[in-house]
Amino acid sequence: MHIKRILCCGLILMLGTLLAALPAAAADKSDVAGRAATWEKEYNAGNFEAVAALYAPDGCRMPPNQEAVHGRDAILAQLKAGRDRGLAKVQITVTSAGSSGNVGYGEGTYVVTGADGSHLDHGKWMLVSEKMNGKWQTQCDIFNSDMPLPGGNSMK
Repeated sequence: MHIKRILCCGLILMLGTLLAALPAAAADKSDVAGRAATWEKEYNAGNFEAVAALYAPDGCRMPPNQEAVHGRDAILAQLKAGRDRGLAKVQITVTSAGSSGNVGYGEGTYVVTGADGSHLDHGKWMLVSEKMNGKWQTQCDIFNSDMPLPGGNSMK
């Protein structure tokens, strides 16, 4: 009876360990976190070409209070325009990510600071990625500010 109890407890512990490992085994194969870290690093270094290269050739960006842009050249121009407006540093956090087949997705938060370190914006983002020719690329991303519109205007 004592041996049965030990075996039963051992099996329960082993099953628990296997179940705990499932999320790690089902990790995001599209590597949203790795690509977000690259996006942040290259943007902050002023290497906008490297940031634009993370997008599909026909990729899009949908920033707040601006029109969507399509294609790497338009994305590159938008990134440069953001820096020209004083968006000096971006901090990106990934809160969740996943993939299914050749489609990946992710979401998170961001903080934007000026060249003087002042807080300019913070909010949330999401993206859809696609695996093309063996390489994951962002097909489209969107980000939205959590800050109120200037002048107290609200969409509520």
